[in-house]
Amino acid sequence: MSLTLDEWDRKILYELDKDASIPLKKLSRVVGRSKEFVHYRIKRLEKEKVINGYTAIVDMSKLGYFTFRVYLKFQNADDVRIDEIVEYLKKEEHVWTIAELHGKWDYGFFFGVKRINEFHKIWKDFLLVFKENIKENKIAIYSPVHNFNKRFFMKDGTGVVEKVIGTGTDEKVDELDMNIIKTWGTDVRQSSVEVAHKLGTTPNTISERIKKLKEKKIVAGCKIDIDQVKLGYQGYRVDLHLNNTERRNELFSYCKNHLNIYQINDSIGGADFEFEIIVRNLEELLGIMNDMLVKFKGTISSYEYFSFSVFPKLTIVPD
Repeated sequence: MSLTLDEWDRKILYELDKDASIPLKKLSRVVGRSKEFVHYRIKRLEKEKVINGYTAIVDMSKLGYFTFRVYLKFQNADDVRIDEIVEYLKKEEHVWTIAELHGKWDYGFFFGVKRINEFHKIWKDFLLVFKENIKENKIAIYSPVHNFNKRFFMKDGTGVVEKVIGTGTDEKVDELDMNIIKTWGTDVRQSSVEVAHKLGTTPNTISERIKKLKEKKIVAGCKIDIDQVKLGYQGYRVDLHLNNTERRNELFSYCKNHLNIYQINDSIGGADFEFEIIVRNLEELLGIMNDMLVKFKGTISSYEYFSFSVFPKLTIVPD
């Protein structure tokens, strides 16, 4: 049974996904209701598990990291063995996000390393334990990523906020910056007082450091973790195979401005063009794809799609 959103729920979700760190006072002003009303609605959405978190989008490339994406297709693996694989990955500190997939791939996970040989070690150690359970895998370097605020629950009149990560250019950070990213970045609605207490410094120091992390685009933005299934929606990733790239900019603009599409991935080793979309059902997805094929006839040769639902681990990078 999906939860029905009213106008105020949609406005609150829309503003929070543009900037999950927006102060309550400012949020209530933008929404046009009292702080008490907005606070009550947020808590209700949390209780109903529509909102499951408030996370910083951190451009780890600016901290010297490469992001790898690995797709896995299992064999000879029952539910117990799959749980063991997921638990293994959850405990690996370099793994940032794990997603359960449905279709061509069973799971996808994303991890970051500063040196390529680190990737080789992590991957070899993983295969040493689970090679017999891996039928197929596909590895790509995941960068850059264009993340847009989610608008699938809106009807019209929305603006697009683009958050880009993976642009490189190392920025200098110290231990306190990294601790702020790890502590505040996993719940950006914490107050500076709360974070300062945890890290043994002053609220003013925390506020100034967060401000600088945002100015340097190390923190590219702040998003909410929305459970689209609770709202009666399903997420898909679509891989496009192109005949040519002459209209790639037009294709990018089409996807960026589509209410259902919230991310475009540029990957090395992946598809020609990748995007992520949230729809009510497969029929709606196929309708959107047919429209895209007509608009970009001669450019798109074919496409593949697979769905995702559960994120056993979701941290400080885009979904």
